[in-house]
Amino acid sequence: MRSIELVLDDPSDAVVRTLWQTLVAAELPSLGHSGTNDPHVTLAAGETLPVPTGFDTALPAELRVAGVLLFPAGPGRHVLGLGVVVDEPLARFHQAVHRAAPGSLDPAAPGRWAPHVTLARRIRDVDLPAALRALTAARPLPEVLTVGALRHWDGQAKVVTHLP
Repeated sequence: MRSIELVLDDPSDAVVRTLWQTLVAAELPSLGHSGTNDPHVTLAAGETLPVPTGFDTALPAELRVAGVLLFPAGPGRHVLGLGVVVDEPLARFHQAVHRAAPGSLDPAAPGRWAPHVTLARRIRDVDLPAALRALTAARPLPEVLTVGALRHWDGQAKVVTHLP
């Protein structure tokens, strides 16, 4: 699988990693267990997604957090993430990505896309209340995350290409 992703600047990256570690400390599923992932928002994903050479719209500077988001991940399990508001700058850039790099899977297509920063994959439904308590006990969830860069990830070749 290949993807085009917004990665966060250092302070926002640290905020998300703190949330990951909060879940780890509560003995819950978390991307903090992986050690190889970076906090990001996937803009497009597909088997043959090309590396784009440029975009006709500016990269958004900030991502507004909409709150906690859940996606089904099999019976009794969910993906837990921070939902991201699709404001005008993000929507324009998302469309530009799809023009520059066609071939994305349908769930990432404009109009169907639910942008988010993943906190945990396959968390059990029975653990969701504990996860929410852990995430909100020490501090409020972030309201804004700052975009640091854009990258193309080739999961098969394990190659990251930083995009302009």
